[in-house]
Parts: sequence; C-alpha cells; structure tokens
Amino acid sequence: MELSSCKEEDKSQIVYKTEKRTQSRPEARGRAVFQPAWENGQLVAVTNTVLQYTYPLKLLLPQNVSRTKTCQWLYVITFGGGLVAGDNIQLDIELAEHCTVVVTTQASTKVFHSVDDLVTCQTVEAKVGAGSLLVLLPDPVVCYKDAAYRQEQVFHLNQSSSLVLLDWYTSGRMARGECWEFQSYHSTNSIYLDNRLVFRDVVCLQDTPLLPVHQAMAQYNVVGMCVLIGPALSDLYKKLLNELGRSKPYGYKYKKDVVLSISPLRFEKEEEEIHGAVVRVMAYTTTQVFTEMERILQDLYPRLGGNPFENKY
Repeated sequence: MELSSCKEEDKSQIVYKTEKRTQSRPEARGRAVFQPAWENGQLVAVTNTVLQYTYPLKLLLPQNVSRTKTCQWLYVITFGGGLVAGDNIQLDIELAEHCTVVVTTQASTKVFHSVDDLVTCQTVEAKVGAGSLLVLLPDPVVCYKDAAYRQEQVFHLNQSSSLVLLDWYTSGRMARGECWEFQSYHSTNSIYLDNRLVFRDVVCLQDTPLLPVHQAMAQYNVVGMCVLIGPALSDLYKKLLNELGRSKPYGYKYKKDVVLSISPLRFEKEEEEIHGAVVRVMAYTTTQVFTEMERILQDLYPRLGGNPFENKY
C-alpha cells in the first residue's frame, strides 16, 4: 500500500513521496469449487465439491436459500465481526461449466482502524467456466476511522460465461458521525476474457493536502459500481441501457439523493462482439443503493432461485 505524504521543496511546488505500509500476518485462505450434476443429459443441480477456509474466514453454503437446485449460494463471513489491521484474506472461487453461483455476505465488511501501519487486505480470484454465471453481491465495505484497506478482485471468463459484479463502499460508521475518515481505501477489479484483459476499474481514496476525501464526496455517503458482462445477461443490460442510458427530456428534474449512470461495454474477441454494461451509483444512504440494485437485478431472481437483497434493509 502506498500513501501520499508531502514536503515543500520550494514555495511554489508541492512534491509527493510515497510511504510503503507493511502487512505482516499470513494469508487466511478460502476456496470453493462448484460442479454441475447431470441426469439424462439435463442439468439437475449445481453441487459444491470443495469448501475450504482458515481463520478468520468462514464460508457457508445454506441448503434452503435458493428455491432452485441449479443455483448455489455461498456466504462469505469473518469471525469477530470484521477485519482488523493486518488481516489478509485470499478467496478462490471456481465454477465448472454450466453452473450458477451467488456469492454474498451476511452483513457489511467492517474494516477496523490501522495499527502500526498495517493494511487490511482482501483478494478474490474467480474462474467462471463456459455457460456459467457468477453473481457477486456482497454488502458494502465499511472502513472505520483511521482504517487502511486494500482489495483486489480478478475474474477469468470465456466467451460463453457471464458475471455480475457489485463493488461498493460507504463513508464509515455514519451513525457515529464518521464521514470519510479512513486513512486509505484502494480497490481494483479486473476482468479477463480468454486471458485478455477487457475491463479494469481502480479506486484509490485518501486525503491529500489539497483535497480531503470528505470534501470531494460532498453529501454522498455511499458509492458503488455494478458490472454486467456475458451472454446470459444480454437481455438485462440491453434493458438497462435503454432505461438508464436514454436522454432525459428538457426540464427533467434529476434526483440529488441518488445518482445513477450506465455505460456500455463493447469489445471484439476473435471477430465476435462481446457486450456488457457498467452501472455506477452514488447515494446518501445504503438503503437507497440496496433499493436500486434490487430493482436493477430483479430479472435474474428466477435463475438465482430468490432475491439476494431480501431482508437486507
């Protein structure tokens, strides 16, 4: 992790130097592998074949959450109610062909304050097989005052696999009056299609001498991004591009408390066009984002066997 500090070389110019943070704890690793079950040539279930984890990470596979056997739901939780300084989580997820898996959490990912310059790290790497759909819908990351957090998520797809990725974070413990008071937040999301990088999004938030984060964010307390990519989602992102991306009529009054935008993803792979969309949101509260995401993704609920946002807010 690199943080910016400044010194004055002369009165007319500010020069930044980088200060490397250290992270000393060994990795807490988790791994989940999913395989399809066939009967008479028909897909009848998605089964979990490998489920491994070490403290403080825990992986749960509730049996009665999804109403369909062709979708598994995986819950990622941590003991102790959150991640403390120096925690280092590594999660690997693998979907074989024709699997549908939802990965979510029971509550927000709480990141406690940094001690002795330790950074809290979390890494997710997922491989999605042909014809499979991975839906990653965690609760938001909540960085407490003076927390230092670094996250990297990497997804490997092929031309017929699909991905829904929700990545979002809040200003801190809003009920305690915290407002963007963490030391640093760094998140990288990378999507590879047949080993070719097709999407990367990097967010790095930290105060600078010229602009504190809370001033840049103004009244907004929640920021998020949802990526939809792959053939299984084509109808959904076409609908969203038409709904959220169309021009507004003259005199349209935009809502200030929730801001939504959408951008198309288009690229070619072996003369075939691959499509997707990126939805970005800013809001005053987490409830507002939950409501918008629940509405945006509702067309997927029959395949998932339920609503992952139910009872979340």
